Formats: sequence, structure tokens, C-alpha cells
Amino acid sequence: MSIDISKLNSEQLERFLHIQSIIDRQESAARRVVAYGDYYAGRHPILLTDRQREYIGDLLSEEEFTFAHNVVRTVIDTVRERLEVTGFTVNGSGAGDEISEGQIAAFLWQWWKANRMDAEQIRVHRRGLRDGYSYVMVSFDSEKGRPDFSLHKVWNGTSGVTFHRDPGNLKHILFANRYFYTYDPLTPGKTGKLRKTTYLPGEIRKYIQNGSAINQWSPILDDGDPSWPLPWRDRAGQPLGIALVEFQNPGGSEIEQIIGLQNGLNKSWLDLMAAADASGFPIIAVEYNEAGVAIESDDDLEGTDELRVGPGRLLEVDAATIHRIEGADLSQLIETIWTLTAAISGVSRTPQYHLRPLGGSDIPSGEALKMLESGLVKRAEERQLVFGQAWEDVCALAYRVAQTFGNVPTLADKLIIDVQWADANVRNEAVEIGVAEGLQRLEVPKEIVWQRAGLTPEQIAKAKEQARSDRVADVAAMAGAIQLQATRNAPQTNPRIGAA
Repeated sequence: MSIDISKLNSEQLERFLHIQSIIDRQESAARRVVAYGDYYAGRHPILLTDRQREYIGDLLSEEEFTFAHNVVRTVIDTVRERLEVTGFTVNGSGAGDEISEGQIAAFLWQWWKANRMDAEQIRVHRRGLRDGYSYVMVSFDSEKGRPDFSLHKVWNGTSGVTFHRDPGNLKHILFANRYFYTYDPLTPGKTGKLRKTTYLPGEIRKYIQNGSAINQWSPILDDGDPSWPLPWRDRAGQPLGIALVEFQNPGGSEIEQIIGLQNGLNKSWLDLMAAADASGFPIIAVEYNEAGVAIESDDDLEGTDELRVGPGRLLEVDAATIHRIEGADLSQLIETIWTLTAAISGVSRTPQYHLRPLGGSDIPSGEALKMLESGLVKRAEERQLVFGQAWEDVCALAYRVAQTFGNVPTLADKLIIDVQWADANVRNEAVEIGVAEGLQRLEVPKEIVWQRAGLTPEQIAKAKEQARSDRVADVAAMAGAIQLQATRNAPQTNPRIGAA
């Protein structure tokens, strides 16, 4: 059944918000989020048998950093590197166009650059791929006179964001919570009280926790807050919408499906190290030829039964045959490592040449590279679509906020924002330029040609400005030529006759 929280009175709404907050702060989900971060950073569990600890335990336990052949980071970053926002269009017009839609697109790009989102988008996309969720908050900076973007992580058991959906319509977000601790510079760390800010479509409520019970959240005002709750409505009194926008990765965390294989990969490396230490070197064996020859006491022989082998030593054994037992063949253990690597590649759709060392001749190119990367490219394009819709929501909210608290032009038409992404395919400049030239011969609009050629929004805007200047110059030159030709064709008058 769907829930309409607008029909609750103030007391019912308060209780509903706090109860739902407890329900959605799932500790199991929070532990998974922490584990995702640990695996991405290379903080993996060390899986050793008791016997292996005798060989390599000190090597791993006494070091500051743990042992891991971390392919998790590569799986995440290989996709994340294909997610780069390069611009926006509004109702089909981009930055640099003279029409009003182009002005709005220019505003969006200015806000993007002012908030340094060229770099910050890396964290947004990485968190989304790693944790399954990432969040961007839109507010208004009155001093700078523009929307402000801030990044937030999903709830991890200590701090972060939770979204609360209508159980009857999961696409409908009822409200969002952001948890954080107050900070005391004299006692840094988790020493303050837990704060919670609740974001509703038309208002913002701030709380501080005074106890563990659901009703022990007290309202609080920060410096500069005019009232509690804070109004979050446009000039017509309509709700602006929840100030947090969710970036939800399709299928959840990219890490979850490969954690078991990553553990197996680490264990295989440890097995290889233990095997190499125990049996990777030749062993000398002495076989006595005479039956009944035995050493009665170590004390009597004064250590002459000890076999010491080393550089510069001469080995001499009476009545015995010396055998050399070669070290164990470790190729099967090595093959197990690359088999697990191939399995991770298949599960994550990450080409193997990103996960294992290859020689120059092993690196594919041309059509072979395109075929091998098809799965990776599809993953990236799917996330461009999903994350792109979230960025569109961020931009639309920023536009409404700027209209409410700032001064931007209002469009008569409905606002339709599209996000432009860098190509997810490996870029081949020669091929791209050839395609762009082909599009130009087909008289495709120049902006599309420029985008295909790899020009950034700033470069496209400069190209448009230069094109306009060139058109003005051409028109002026044509007008001058016409005027000159008209002057030449006009009847000539003798100035002396005219003067007479």
C-alpha cells in the first residue's frame, strides 16, 4: 500500500520519520559497505593454514600492509575511467548557442566547473560502482550566488545517507536522511553527538541525538537558519524536491560478485609462496650402500653425521650415494592463479589484459581490441545511461534552486536536460576524425561533427563564436564588395561641369 506522508499531522510525521530511520539503517548492509571499501583499498583477509604460518606468517603479520593481489580496484576503475561527463544540452541546445536554452546549458556548465565536478565526478562514480550507491546534494551558496554541489556516501554504520522509499511505489522517495557526528577539535574523531538531517520534498529538518530511543532526537538550528524546519519551496510555494540525488549502480556493488574469487586468488598466491619456500629448492639426499652401517651416537662422532652443504664446501661421504632431489614443479599453482584471474575477468566482464601482466605482442589492437572490450563498453554505456539520469536530476534541481534563490532566466518550454559523455570505447583519433569528416560531407550539423571529433564544450563554444565572427566578417566583406561594385558601375560626373 502506498504512503502519503503529507496527510500525517506533525506528531505522526515525527514518529514516522524516526521509526523509518531505524528500519532502514540496516547493520548488515552497512557491514557490506565497509567491506566493499576495504576490498577496494586492498585490505583483504589473510587466509593461512597453521603449517603455512610457520613458513610465511611473519612475512605477512609483521608488515604494516597486508598481502593482496588486488584486482578489485582494477575492476572498478576500468569502468570508472569510461564515465566522464563532458557537457549538457537543454532542449537540444548546448553551451555557446545564442538562444535561451543555450544560456541555461551554459549556466549548468558554469556551475559544474565552479563546483570542480570534473574531478569530483570521479568520486561520485567510484562510490556508486564500489558501494552500489552514491549521493550528490544540491544547495544554494548565497555568497557566491550559485547552486552548490556536495558529495555524500551511503550509510556505513557510522555516517552516511539513507533513502526511504514508498513500499507501494519504490520509485517514489518519501524522504532521505544524512547522518554525521559533530566535531570537537579538542577531541577529534567520533567524540561528538550524532546528527541527522531529514530531507523532505518541501522542507529540511535538523536533529541531534540525546539518547538511543526513537523519540530522543531533538530539533536543532545551525547558525544562519531562519526557522525550524527549513522551508524548501520555490517562489510559487511548490516543493523543490529532495535535496539529495541518488546514484544507484545497476545490480548493486561491482565488488560483491568477485569477493569470493578475490579471496581464492589471494589464497593461491599464498599457497605458491608456501610451496616455493618449502620445496622450491634442491634437496640433498644420502643413500648408504652398505647394509648394517649405522651411527650409534651423535656424541661419539662429534657431529660428523651432519651434512652441511653450501657454496665453497666439498661434500665427501663414505660408502654412500648422493642424490639431488629437485624442487617441486610450481607451474600448476601458477596456472591456478591465472585460471582464477580469468574467472574474475569473465564474471566482471573486464578484459584479462587489464588484470594480468602481458607482453607487447599479447596486447590486442584494432578489431580484436574492439571485440574484447565489447562487454566492458556495454557495462560503461549502461552506467552512463543510469548515472546520466541522476546527473539530469541534479541539474534540474540546481536550476530550480537557482530560480528560487538566485536569478536565472525562466524557460517557457519544459526543461529537458541531456548529459553528454565521453565515448566509452578506446579512442582512436585517426578513426574519429575520419568519421567526423564523413559526417561533415553528409551535411550533419556541425556541433555533432565537433562532438564526434572529441571537442570539449568549451572548444565547441569557442568554435561557434569563431564561426559567428567569421560569418559577420564574410557578410561585411560581401557588403563592402557590393558597395564597391555599385560605385564603379554608377555614371561618372565631371566635377568641373557640376561646379559650373
